[in-house]
Amino acid sequence: MAGYVEKTLAPGEEIVYRVHFNWTFSFFPVLWFALGSAPVVMYTLLNFGAFGPKIPFEELQIGWWFVAGGFLTGLFILLNHLITLWTTEIVVTTYRFVFKTGLISRATQEVSLNKIEEITLHQSVWGRIFGYGSLVLRGTGVGVITLPNIDDPIDVRRIIEHAKAALRQNNREERLGDDD
Repeated sequence: MAGYVEKTLAPGEEIVYRVHFNWTFSFFPVLWFALGSAPVVMYTLLNFGAFGPKIPFEELQIGWWFVAGGFLTGLFILLNHLITLWTTEIVVTTYRFVFKTGLISRATQEVSLNKIEEITLHQSVWGRIFGYGSLVLRGTGVGVITLPNIDDPIDVRRIIEHAKAALRQNNREERLGDDD
């Protein structure tokens, strides 16, 4: 199934690079799910007698409600995060930079490569260790596009700069070709 970017490519436009989130972006949602799931495992083992005598359900009923609430909260956090991961596209094409989010409603931030004025890198000590960081793109008439916890932000910045240089080179060659 083609994504948003594939459906909106202009003639001659190609995808240069797809940006990916770093694994640390998913750390806390997975942690919340694990914390919500651990009591389910413990209560299941208690209720079915794997550790010691079987405890009747009626004695643990109020605990089961709390366990179910914690599990459902962790599951909701994880599913919400997975939907964000599945529906976010961050792409550099030969002409533009695209940041698209949303499943049912859609929000896109796009900027022509030749309109990107500044790319700012934010990388903490942990980001340097684990290879992630955020990029902030500022463009003419676009405002600010902030990319959180992406893999190899220095590499992404380099790819954007190379795509900008290639676009300038192509434009220069076209102008020179028109003069002939």
